[in-house]
Amino acid sequence: MSRKLLLALTFLVVLGIAVVVMAATYELFLLFNSWLEGKPLGIVKISVETPKADGICFIAVHRFFTPINPTKAWNQTDVIYRGKVKCGESVVVKDTIRLMQVGARDVNGEVMPIYDSPEYAVVVVSKSGGFNRIIQTDIVKPITEVKVKAEFESGESARPAEAPSTSRTCKISSNPDACVLDVKLAYINSIPGLKTAFGLEGVRPSAMHVEGWGSSCISSEPDTACPPSAWRSGGKKLTISNVGEISDYVSDGQRAIVWGGVEYLYERHAVWDDEFEAYWKYEFFYPRAIGGLSTPQVVGSYTPPPTPPSYAAGPQNGSCEINFEKPYPSDTKLNLTAQAVLNIGEVSLSISISPYQSGDDRHPTPYLSIVDISGKGYPWYYWWYKNNDRMTYEVEFYGS
Repeated sequence: MSRKLLLALTFLVVLGIAVVVMAATYELFLLFNSWLEGKPLGIVKISVETPKADGICFIAVHRFFTPINPTKAWNQTDVIYRGKVKCGESVVVKDTIRLMQVGARDVNGEVMPIYDSPEYAVVVVSKSGGFNRIIQTDIVKPITEVKVKAEFESGESARPAEAPSTSRTCKISSNPDACVLDVKLAYINSIPGLKTAFGLEGVRPSAMHVEGWGSSCISSEPDTACPPSAWRSGGKKLTISNVGEISDYVSDGQRAIVWGGVEYLYERHAVWDDEFEAYWKYEFFYPRAIGGLSTPQVVGSYTPPPTPPSYAAGPQNGSCEINFEKPYPSDTKLNLTAQAVLNIGEVSLSISISPYQSGDDRHPTPYLSIVDISGKGYPWYYWWYKNNDRMTYEVEFYGS
């Protein structure tokens, strides 16, 4: 290797290191300066690894609204990044957010602050397929790194709609748009002597994770929806209660499903590509808020076990409220699914919506209200979370 070539390579390596150091230094300066001004900022770095495939991958990253980190419009996400790479390559997307503490978490006996944590949507589109997922963050320090390995979707897609149920049909007539769908949220149980109801907090809104959907396709038409085959579940989305409310009570051994009216938001994006002479197109359909609770749907009788489990609380008597603290995140769906029809212009598709066995410790959980109507003056009933898991949002009982 010639000396000139060696010097050139050394210069390029040093230059590359300098660029990286300068970028890191600027980030630290930005964060430090924001703290000095009393308006602390944080940086979210999202590393998106595109699928290994032939051709070009289009990438889009959007941020969802939070009250602390609002978007330009409350009913629409903000575009953080759009770009193209060769499929199989990765890109790192950086987003600067407002860093505000919203709670604390016990970590190995040490109390640590937790901050407002926006959710993001990550989209990858190519001729080989598409990817459209909702991504959660857990902001506990000024710089947060999130890794997303995109895979072209191969699971069950939405289906062309059949005969719709009017209470679970969403008609989209503009972009963006919104609608309310009835969604199953939880089971509630009762035993003779106890009546129970499902409640949502209002002052500090309760939160659950509910399923969202999304699409991605390549199209020559920007103003129409992607076909049903291009739609798939986008995963869980944090969904807060709009109002404090409690459902009607069930009693005398009834078992019921609690339904909630969930506001869903829809938006469509189409980005023209001169090279391909087509649009990279993608859509979001996601839950924003639980607006109210319907009368519980009685589905049968609750049968208590012959004896309470060892982890049951009790015996006790009297009325009480049971929350589901402390929540934890999970990608497992609860065994509660509602079918819905989504009409977007001439495109009509059938989707399924479930709540998740998941929560966020930045927000209160829903709660169960228990009213003792037995008249017994002594401790007589036990209660416990189903499967000893508070994120089932279900409480079981035993009475003596």
